[in-house]
Amino acid sequence: MFKNFNIENWLTFATINLSVITSAGSFIASLWFRFVDEREKNRPIIFISFHKYHENGFLNTELKIKNYGISVGWIKEIKISPLFEAEKNSKLLDPNGFTKFKNFPLAPQQEISFLIAVGEGAAIKYVEDRRFVIKYEAHFATKLFSKKKYVDNYLIDDKNYPMTFSDGHFTEEYRLKQIHETLKGKKY
Repeated sequence: MFKNFNIENWLTFATINLSVITSAGSFIASLWFRFVDEREKNRPIIFISFHKYHENGFLNTELKIKNYGISVGWIKEIKISPLFEAEKNSKLLDPNGFTKFKNFPLAPQQEISFLIAVGEGAAIKYVEDRRFVIKYEAHFATKLFSKKKYVDNYLIDDKNYPMTFSDGHFTEEYRLKQIHETLKGKKY
């Protein structure tokens, strides 16, 4: 069959084969990119947040870990550096409990809170750069590429982190203004 091919036939044959191979390669590449894109859309997104708030006369400090993604994330390791420490002569709850999580599943939108300090006698040493490193993985339904590992690494300035008061406001000035307005309106 190929013995009678001249140059023109070989060029036509090569052009057709090149087009077919390019089309097949492009199709396979688009499937791969679509698969990776869908997997990234469905990934877990796990963060630890820091929250200081004043409620019912007590100053509370807590850490929250939440999965903001739409699939289950398996926490492999959490590192906090520097670890939370109590101020001198202060009582402290277990502030570094998250570091004990190993192979722990966190469902989509699931949130776990650790109260790390409560009241006047429970003060922690606040720092400007506290590093949180969270290593977790997603288990996808495919046999091939079923697990994907993620690492989130970020800093939180808990020294200058704003405090939320029980009425939901961040500043004392606003609270004092509100109390002043309330007292102005009352007649004794």
